[in-house]
Amino acid sequence: MKKLLLLLPFVFAAQQALAIDAEVQENYKKHYSEQMKPLVVKKLSSDRPDMTAKAIRAEADAYVAKMAECQIKGLGNLPKEYRDQAIMPVAEGGDVANTTRALNQKLKEDIDAGLVTKDDVMVMIQTAQESVQICMNS
Repeated sequence: MKKLLLLLPFVFAAQQALAIDAEVQENYKKHYSEQMKPLVVKKLSSDRPDMTAKAIRAEADAYVAKMAECQIKGLGNLPKEYRDQAIMPVAEGGDVANTTRALNQKLKEDIDAGLVTKDDVMVMIQTAQESVQICMNS
């Protein structure tokens, strides 16, 4: 019984970590969707002029929600350091494009410093992209 009581703080800490992680994911999806929606609306308006504004907004909402969910899944394949750098700034309201540029710069610096090989980075990126594509097609 004493050992069980000693484990309780770890159980609560693990639950808290999961809650924070879920909150970060939800914030990421929210901010990602907010930033991508105008682009999707513009593209849909251009590609499908026969659609009403209401229909375009509805389709854009559904599409960006799926994009955000799939993006989180794809980024989840990256090693923790890169995953955090790709997710946290956006979850905190940062710009998706700037976050992507910063991650690409970090990857380049790590390649140049010999911390990771160019092939490893290519595999990481390809795995993440394939995950996103599979998710979007499902």
